[in-house]
Amino acid sequence: MSNHEKMNTKSIAKKMFCLFFAAFLSCSVAFAETGDDYDDGSEDIKKTNPNNMNEVGDQFIKIGLMVTKPLNFDGTLLIGGAGELGYHRFLTQNFLWGIDIAFGYDPTIGSNIFTYVPLVFSLTYQPTIKRFEIPITAGIGLAMENYLNKTYFPGLAAKGDIGVYFRATPSWSFGIDGQFMYLPEWYSDSSKNDYGLFASVELAARYHF
Repeated sequence: MSNHEKMNTKSIAKKMFCLFFAAFLSCSVAFAETGDDYDDGSEDIKKTNPNNMNEVGDQFIKIGLMVTKPLNFDGTLLIGGAGELGYHRFLTQNFLWGIDIAFGYDPTIGSNIFTYVPLVFSLTYQPTIKRFEIPITAGIGLAMENYLNKTYFPGLAAKGDIGVYFRATPSWSFGIDGQFMYLPEWYSDSSKNDYGLFASVELAARYHF
């Protein structure tokens, strides 16, 4: 890959990460603006449903930023980052389905960039303890992976994560997730098969409606 192509790849990664960061900041600003209008909303929630803040059909949009660590590349792939956008809907008070798309990147020791875009469908079990929500999620989907001049698509993407969120208002919750992702590459020549394992820590905001 030429130096110009490397610079373009890095530039795209930086722009995408900045885009997710800007979206996250926008949500934080919106929360701050609505904070003054929120008065004892938690009491209203407790009166209508003291054991669970969610009902069948409730939905939320999730925006998150994460730090990712490759687990099986013997130091050739370094710590990177990712941004995630998701939509989720409650099937019951505790079970929900959703779809998440992320853009992730990890630099290499050779100053190149490995990028991946997983689109994952998920099922979540989310118990609640007062105003804390604990989503436990498993998902599977497709991924596009790119390194140097090689693009692999469609690839399998599988992930599992667990998080803790605080329901600050009826419309907003904020929390942290621990995530594990599996990205295999399978070829007709099995000697070329490969896979990636990634562990991530994510800070996220969720808008409930």
